[in-house]
Amino acid sequence: MPGDSFWMAYSPGMLPLKTSGVLKGGTELAANIIRGETIAQELHDNLKHEVAKLKEDRGITPCMAIIVLKSPVSRIHVARLKERTSQQLGIKCQIFTLPETTTEEEINYLTERLNTAKEVHGINIHPLTPHLNHTLISQMVDPRKDVEGLNFLNMGAFLSGDFRMVPFVARGIMKLIEHTGEDLEGKRAVVVGRSQLVGEPVSFLLLEQNATVSVCHSMTPDLSTFTKKADVLVVSAGQPRIIKGNMVKEGAIVIDVGVNQVGTRLIGDVDYDTVKDKASWITPVPGGVGPVTIAMLLDNLVKAAKYS
Repeated sequence: MPGDSFWMAYSPGMLPLKTSGVLKGGTELAANIIRGETIAQELHDNLKHEVAKLKEDRGITPCMAIIVLKSPVSRIHVARLKERTSQQLGIKCQIFTLPETTTEEEINYLTERLNTAKEVHGINIHPLTPHLNHTLISQMVDPRKDVEGLNFLNMGAFLSGDFRMVPFVARGIMKLIEHTGEDLEGKRAVVVGRSQLVGEPVSFLLLEQNATVSVCHSMTPDLSTFTKKADVLVVSAGQPRIIKGNMVKEGAIVIDVGVNQVGTRLIGDVDYDTVKDKASWITPVPGGVGPVTIAMLLDNLVKAAKYS
């Protein structure tokens, strides 16, 4: 995960910016940049009100526990940003920083302790190193404190149409698409990536909006055959700039979920400079998906506190 620069400073009131390109024949296409910071600020205003009401009505202050490994340092930076955002909203946040050599058993032991801590309403486990299985570890989290929406009980409820605890990254992506004002019914949506946190749940949510959905992945032959037909393209492949401008349909909505550190820069899975001239709407990296996903994580936390 990236550091603070990934999320950027909030800019309340900022309107979507336009960046223009020229199509064949001289027709100009303007791509609206979906500014995640602005959308997140709107969500924060509502969350702040809900947190205050929960304190007043029931004497409950929502509290989130974050489990994060020390390496890479960027993970800790993001955890600190979540902590600062929580404090701004009146939410408590506890960060548990563990060595990179931490075992699955040690994380499970900590999780069990947090499950029984009455003051903790939600548990967020940051992306783990390859020697640890995030999916299996997530099953140790009490479903009532599973603000990520990855526990099998919550995932099963979600896939059955119970949206009480939706995977927060997928919720954030749908909020960004909603911001465009485009109706998804009948549109062709393509999701690149099939992870349990992003690809699978966002595909389901797109289907719920009556889009026709294709899911592509590392074994998909000729990826561009699918992406060129997408009215909505969600990219979470984990490969920098895998999507080029010649792979995108003119006027598409493009949501870039990828975050890749190349040298000192953070870039997405979409080649922004070429795709922005084809898309009607596009999220930047940094400053697109990230701020909204944090807001959705905290929204899940407030829901968990209400149900406690």
